[in-house]
Amino acid sequence: MVLQLLTNPDAFFAERVEAPSLLGPTLVVLLVAVLGAVASYPVLEATMGALPPEAGPFVAVFRVVGALVGVVVTLLIWVLYAVAFHLVASLAFDGGGSFRDTFAVVGWGFVPAVFGGLVGVVVNFVVFSGVRFPTDPTRMQPFVQELRGRPAFLVAGVLGIVFLLWSAFLWIFAVRHAEGLDLREAALTVAGPVAVALLFRLNGVFGVV
Repeated sequence: MVLQLLTNPDAFFAERVEAPSLLGPTLVVLLVAVLGAVASYPVLEATMGALPPEAGPFVAVFRVVGALVGVVVTLLIWVLYAVAFHLVASLAFDGGGSFRDTFAVVGWGFVPAVFGGLVGVVVNFVVFSGVRFPTDPTRMQPFVQELRGRPAFLVAGVLGIVFLLWSAFLWIFAVRHAEGLDLREAALTVAGPVAVALLFRLNGVFGVV
């Protein structure tokens, strides 16, 4: 099933456009969220090491809250993409699909983000293994800049952009079938929201905006 999504997304979404199930895409998005939580673990450990000893009782709370926030943010991103695609399709191209169907198929487009999540896990555990943030606030900014400039982070950032564009490619076919658009209209529908996300990614990796 996932292989067909990656090799022939047009046929994949054509077969699922009628009352698509939410189970599969929900599992995909939750897997992305879980990988994000795992990737954040070494970062939190390094950050906690810079806190004063009296902050110890709050460390466990920070870990749980951080993981929960990561899950909520990932789910929110799914909702925002679906809302943006549905609104653009409806207002600009008279799309005839339901939001529920669009929401369901858009979730499948996060499959490339699973690969991105795996890259993030590996990179964070490699880079932050044994790292402790400085306790001196004046040293924090140079320290963070040094970390961001490491080759592993740059490679992960570039791959993140590639995976985002891969998701955009899948979303074109998802929106095409869910909203009843032609390929050009679907591509234009997806282009705007993805361009905004791409700017944030480019800024995070290269500081271009």
